[in-house]
Amino acid sequence: MKGFKTWAAASAGASALAFSIVLFAQTGFPPPPPRVSPAAGAIDIHVHSDPDAFNRSLDDFEVARIAARKGMRGIVLKNHVAPTADRAALVSRAVPGIEIWGGIALNRAVGGVNPSAVEWFHRMSGGRGKVVWLPTFDADNQHKILKEPGEGLKVAAGGKVFPETEEVLKIIARENLSLATGHVAPEESLAVIKRAKELGVKNIVVTHAMAEVPGMTLDQVKQAVAMGAFIEYCFLNDIHGPQSYWPFLRSWRRVSFADIAKVIKEVGASHFILSSDLGQNGTPTHADGMEMMINGMKREGLSQADVDLMVKRNPARFLGLES
Repeated sequence: MKGFKTWAAASAGASALAFSIVLFAQTGFPPPPPRVSPAAGAIDIHVHSDPDAFNRSLDDFEVARIAARKGMRGIVLKNHVAPTADRAALVSRAVPGIEIWGGIALNRAVGGVNPSAVEWFHRMSGGRGKVVWLPTFDADNQHKILKEPGEGLKVAAGGKVFPETEEVLKIIARENLSLATGHVAPEESLAVIKRAKELGVKNIVVTHAMAEVPGMTLDQVKQAVAMGAFIEYCFLNDIHGPQSYWPFLRSWRRVSFADIAKVIKEVGASHFILSSDLGQNGTPTHADGMEMMINGMKREGLSQADVDLMVKRNPARFLGLES
C-alpha cells in the first residue's frame, strides 16, 4: 500500500509538471513570471501620476507600490503644472523600500522660468525635491513643432541664456539639484548645458532628446554628451506615432527601440538614461514599461551591462546618489 501511495504521488507530481509544461507552451497564455523583475534596481526619472490636470492611470502611491514590488530602486514624480517635492515626501513615508523624488517643471503654472519657484521647491520639507525641468508643454519649441497656438517660453537665444535662466541655473548649482532640459529647442538646450557647466551644475539630462519634441539631431546629441550631459530615452517614444492605439500619442513621431539602440551603440551607453515617461490613461504601468524597454534594448543587441548602466547607475548619478 505504501508503495502504491509513493507511486501515486510521483505520478501526480509528474502529471502536474507535465500539465505546467503544456500550459506554459500554449501561445494563448502569458509566460511564467520571472524570478526577478528585469527592472529590479532601476530608477525611473520620468513618472507621471495622479493627482494631475491630465488623465493619469495610477496615483503616486499605486505607482510607488508597484515599483517597490518589482524591486525598483526609485522613481521621480513629474508633473507639468505643479511641483512634486511635497508629494514625494508623503509617498516616501507611506511606501517603504523605494526612493521617491520630486521635481518642478518651469511652465507658466509656476511662473515660467521662475527662480523664486525653484527656491521654494528645494526648501520643501522632507528633502525630496531634486529635478528641475525647463519648460515642457509651454516651451516655444513645442508650440512650433506641434503647431500649437500662441507663443511659448524660451530660455536662451543666440547661444546665450536669458537672465532668469541664469538665476535658475545658479540655484541648481548651489543646491546640487538636477537639471532636465524639458521641451526647449535643441539650440537652447546646448546653450543651457554650456552655461550650466560653467556655473557648476553637475547633473544634466536632455529630456527625451530625439523625440519629436525637442527634436535633437545625432550631431546635437554628440555635442550635449561632449559637454557632460546625459541623454534620456523614454519608453513612451516607442508607442508614439500614427500607428498608436491612443489618439493623443499620434501627433508625435515614433522613436523605436531600434532607432535609439543604434544611437546608443554609436555614442556609448555611459551617456544614456532610460526612463518610462508613462502614466497616461491606457498605457502600461511605469514598471511594466521599464521591463519592456529593458528587454527591447537587449533584443536590439545591447548588453546586460550596458542596460544596467542606463537604468541603474546613470540615473543614480543624475540624481546625485552616486559619483
